[in-house]
Amino acid sequence: NSAKALKLIYQMKHTEVKIMMYEIFEGNMDRLEAKLTRIANKCKKYGCEFTYNKVGEVYRELVDDNKQKYTARFIQVEAEGTAIINDWQFIASVEHTEKGNIINRVCDIEVPERYYTGSPVCEHCNSNRYRKYTYIVRNVSTGEFKQVGKSCLNDFTHGLSAEAAARYISLYDCLIAGEVPEPGFRFERYIEIKEALQYIAETINKFGYVKTQDCGRSTASRAYDYYLTDNGMAPYYIQEDCKREMEEVAFDHTSPKVLETINMALDWVLSQDETSNYIHNLKTVCALPYVRQKNFGILASLFPSYNRELAYQAKKEAEAKANAAEVKSEYVGAVKDRITVAVKSVACITSWDTDFGTTRIYKIIGTDGNVYMWKTGNLIADSIKTITGTIKAHNEFRGVKQTELTRCRVAA
Repeated sequence: NSAKALKLIYQMKHTEVKIMMYEIFEGNMDRLEAKLTRIANKCKKYGCEFTYNKVGEVYRELVDDNKQKYTARFIQVEAEGTAIINDWQFIASVEHTEKGNIINRVCDIEVPERYYTGSPVCEHCNSNRYRKYTYIVRNVSTGEFKQVGKSCLNDFTHGLSAEAAARYISLYDCLIAGEVPEPGFRFERYIEIKEALQYIAETINKFGYVKTQDCGRSTASRAYDYYLTDNGMAPYYIQEDCKREMEEVAFDHTSPKVLETINMALDWVLSQDETSNYIHNLKTVCALPYVRQKNFGILASLFPSYNRELAYQAKKEAEAKANAAEVKSEYVGAVKDRITVAVKSVACITSWDTDFGTTRIYKIIGTDGNVYMWKTGNLIADSIKTITGTIKAHNEFRGVKQTELTRCRVAA
């Protein structure tokens, strides 16, 4: 009927798609990509389309050649390919051995069990001779399977040679091989982000913060060595020194204070607007689940950045409190009046150099709660008790009334 005819036409005009997910060890990725590109270009001449995309990443715990555990990064790769299909679909190659046959499928269709141990006979020309490889094809409309030899494969795939089929299969073999780190590979170590921050925060608590470019042992380097030492992964020539240093300062990276500091610092940085390259990089590194040694330096800078923010906020709060107190300030006297003020506090709020020396502006809070300003070249102590001067002007700054003085004399 017409419905079956349309279905058959669709099957004849379209190819069967194979989409599979692989997790490739990051150390294999560059070499694997180059190999896949070469093979895929050759397959394309025969109509075998193959594409792959990196769609994510995962971290897994592995064991190295010295039986030590480490966390490794794997790239998630989604591969999609097509084998030429007309009425017949290429399913698998069969490698014949003395112990049975190895089935290399290129799609998710199960090969009948009779091919597990079958002889290398071509079911198309019925020739039964020694063959290292045969090939399984399937009719998409009837579901019939056939095992065919190399020379007969073209009769079913309309141009897909055995060599092209082997290359097509090897694409997936390469991906499978890429999932396993090669023996002796120099892997990159990844550390869970909060665990790394614990060692960094406690290192700063005990030794202060030292930038990577500063003289001496940097915070990032010391914290990384302490992590390796605690986890039995440090080189023998630094392990004893690190253990001794940590014991001498009672190093405790799991203390509640450390954990609280980490959580507050992370909350702060992840809420920041990316106003600079540095903040962007710091925020990105802190948002990752794992950190590698290369980025330990920028991760360590989280805490001094956070502490600067705390100091800035504390200064703003102090200024806000001071300004709140100054709101009550009123103008005192009249211009040209000579007055004496009992001093509560005095501070130099700005200064600049001139041809005649340094000019300073002092902000004086009187015991009466009023604000007085004095511009002078003199250097005065913050312990003065009284100041006598002439009122030069009445000004207002940020809503606070100020009485400006000139020609002043101070008394300790």
